[in-house]
Amino acid sequence: MKKAIIAGNFTLSLLAISQVNAAQYKVIELPVAELGSSTFPVAINNVGETVVNMELQYSPPIDTSLINFESAIVIAGLENIDGVRGGDLSDFDYSWIYSYVSTYSEDQQFQQIASLNSYLATETYSEILRGFDTIDPNTDGYRNSVTTQVRSINDFGYTVGKSQDGFYTLTYLNEDFYDLTYVLNDFYSRGFAQVDGDITELPPPDVTAGGLSDAYDINTSNQVVGYGTTEFVSDTYSTEVESCGDPSERGDVPEKSCLRSLSISLMSNVASVAQQRGLIWQLDERGNLIDTYTLGMLIEPDDASTAVFTSTAVAINDYGIAVGVSPSYYQDTTTLTTAAAIYIGDQVTTINEDEDVYTSTASDINNDGLVVGYITKDVNGTTRNKFFVHDIEADLTTYPDDFFDGSSSEATSINNEGFVVGYGESDYSLTTRRTEGFVYDYKNDIFQGLNTLIECNSEYDIVQANGINDDNEIVATALVSKPQKNIRGEIVLDELGGQTEVDTVVAVKLVPILGGSIDNCDVYEEEQVRQGASMPLVLNLGLFLLCLIRLRTTKKD
Repeated sequence: MKKAIIAGNFTLSLLAISQVNAAQYKVIELPVAELGSSTFPVAINNVGETVVNMELQYSPPIDTSLINFESAIVIAGLENIDGVRGGDLSDFDYSWIYSYVSTYSEDQQFQQIASLNSYLATETYSEILRGFDTIDPNTDGYRNSVTTQVRSINDFGYTVGKSQDGFYTLTYLNEDFYDLTYVLNDFYSRGFAQVDGDITELPPPDVTAGGLSDAYDINTSNQVVGYGTTEFVSDTYSTEVESCGDPSERGDVPEKSCLRSLSISLMSNVASVAQQRGLIWQLDERGNLIDTYTLGMLIEPDDASTAVFTSTAVAINDYGIAVGVSPSYYQDTTTLTTAAAIYIGDQVTTINEDEDVYTSTASDINNDGLVVGYITKDVNGTTRNKFFVHDIEADLTTYPDDFFDGSSSEATSINNEGFVVGYGESDYSLTTRRTEGFVYDYKNDIFQGLNTLIECNSEYDIVQANGINDDNEIVATALVSKPQKNIRGEIVLDELGGQTEVDTVVAVKLVPILGGSIDNCDVYEEEQVRQGASMPLVLNLGLFLLCLIRLRTTKKD
């Protein structure tokens, strides 16, 4: 029998021979995709750890104590209102009450539910990054109240991003002697760093009305880049903050409610009321914030100027060179535009642009001083984005060919081997243009769409490439057909027990195949047609060998 088993294995290897090395990348769906309806990866480190953002995390906690069950809308909307009162929610009521509460995302009388959650993820585990979320004393569990957005991860596993401040409830006795429960926090949103499980707040230089900040990247020296409010152009918000402390000025609301309203207003109007600049936060080895540096701009406004400008820093290499976006003047005019910014010490420079370039944006930089991003220009009468690679030392900017002349493309990441990833429009349709992730080999000037580098019969459509590490492992956003799920993450069945397939956005990891080659999909499709009419030669040979071996084994027995 041992000979039969060996021969059988040999035959199976023959059957698989056409699939061996038939692609250059293997697609691995990250398990974090099973925890929510949509997952979007943003970065990967050299250890293979990724950071992922998620929409609609399954089974969100609902605080029924904050629901007004006397509301006509609630009474009409719920199927079993008594069940919801007692915490027993049907699938329909669970989904309805979640949608209802989410509609009031800035209302101080309603529970706040995170619209975006963040995760540290690998091929085997997922760890939620809670940002500034708080513990509910009634349940001893996290409220899942703050929207977090993770941006990057370094090789030590330290992550950075932004998070709303944690929410809490405050009971207030108003002038009519009614107890009102407010759902509040102390600032709208700030950057954070998570180091060894501990959260470090990254505040802006000016925290009037809470201020605003966002953290985008962290290097191996624990330098974090982002941007934040540095100065308010008028005293309006400072005056209103003072008014919140005066009961006669703020009205019949608690002081913290007044301040919360100001922070919401600031979020909506910050671009017109406050200067925002690129920042570098320096952390020590334990993750403690020890210093904050404000970066310059490509322009130098007059000291008397009251104009409001916003600049950002979104990536930093291990030598402390940062890149982002800054206000700039278009060519030699006084017309303001935005341009890719390169921050080296106190100097701010930009890339080399053609005359027909309107704007430019830098998105990443590697340790060799190669900067990637995209420019906006006119292509055949239409405004398009085109990705670029800029060599700081050579002061040379290149605009590689992408999918086709009229395609829009953006670079998102570059590794230290000179491989660039991003996404672009990959077909010529003038109505709805499909996007596809790409990888570009800068040293050899080779551009490839990622869907051509995975197996032909893959169920995944790679629509964006979001990050790449030095092993050329890529994290990407993909579309895949999956059974529709409810708010609990359970598969929805129709009356006959059938499932409905829906396009689902998932985070995937693309792992290089050693010795892999590009799959010839045209040949694959032709082979599939032939297989529909007759068995392929290798299968016939395999079955013949199996029959022959079985016959010999039977005779011997």
